[in-house]
Amino acid sequence: MEESEQFDEWYPEAKVYFDGSHYIAIPHTTNSARRRKHKQEIIIVSEQDGKLKLEKMPPVLIPDDEEEIEPLEPEQVTLEEVVEEAAKSENKPVQESGKAVKVKRRTTRKEIFEELYKKYLYYSRRARIKAIYEDMLPLFKTADACRSYVESNADRKRKNLIRRRMRFVRKALNQEFNYFVTLTYDDKKHTEDSFKKAVKYQLQNFATRKGWRYMGVWERGKKTNRLHFHGLFYIPKGTLSGEFVVTRDYNFKKHTVREVQQSSFFLDRFGRNEMEELDGGPLFGYALAYILKYLEKTGERITCSKGLFMYFYSDIQGDEVICKLSNDEHDNKLVLSDKFTCWDEGCKVGTVSPRTIASLRKAN
Repeated sequence: MEESEQFDEWYPEAKVYFDGSHYIAIPHTTNSARRRKHKQEIIIVSEQDGKLKLEKMPPVLIPDDEEEIEPLEPEQVTLEEVVEEAAKSENKPVQESGKAVKVKRRTTRKEIFEELYKKYLYYSRRARIKAIYEDMLPLFKTADACRSYVESNADRKRKNLIRRRMRFVRKALNQEFNYFVTLTYDDKKHTEDSFKKAVKYQLQNFATRKGWRYMGVWERGKKTNRLHFHGLFYIPKGTLSGEFVVTRDYNFKKHTVREVQQSSFFLDRFGRNEMEELDGGPLFGYALAYILKYLEKTGERITCSKGLFMYFYSDIQGDEVICKLSNDEHDNKLVLSDKFTCWDEGCKVGTVSPRTIASLRKAN
């Protein structure tokens, strides 16, 4: 920052977040421009043997963010019916035919793209785009139109993933997580569905009754395809029933034997688990990066407790601003002093700290 750079004396209603090293303020703006809603064409497609075909395109448009589409009764036409109709018209005996089914439905190209994106989720980015392009090509008049559509929507998914990661990180950095937890299940105790429901219920119960905080993702093992839950937990002292049990386990990735700390409570109810204590050092960064890696692979929303927030509101004094976050003229974010004063609607609350933040208004 240049010495001559000056900041306003007061920034009311700023949204503040912690980026891991500094507090960053986003000054309040009155800009209320809304994102333009694109229109999606409703199309009728048929699918047979995994191949898509555009049947017709009614001149009807719907908002891009509108999920409800007037349903079209599924129309199934078997080859037996086709052969039978042909035989009747030509007075020929009906011949045996295969059991291939042709299904018609009303949908949008965006809906089809989302289905194919999920289908090819575990492909590399380049291979995924290529596979989706090849499947959707019959739904466009030209190859260039199809390529442009697929690439722009793949870019949209990438940007959305970046936003999801950003939200996850900002929420995580606002908490005082003290455990990195991995939960899996024993076949004798649960099925996959009952395990998932039981974990969600147990964590929600502890969050309500014992003040736990958690956020994480579901993931499947590459070799076993077994469902796991990886999460960052805040467990207040004395609120975890049972005891810790240390077991020796073989790490197939590193080909070494290691000691694993397990909770007897989770062990009895679900099965194998890992409870690694976080000290705010490198392990927290590793745990955060590990979970972020699975955000896209799960295809699901983040599982987290209520009350986690991305920002807190505070008025900011100009003399407690260190500099702008970047030189971009469109970026108005401000780097704050490590011990800046928090204000709520002109009333002084105190120097920034977990206790002070807890009393301020929050935002997501």
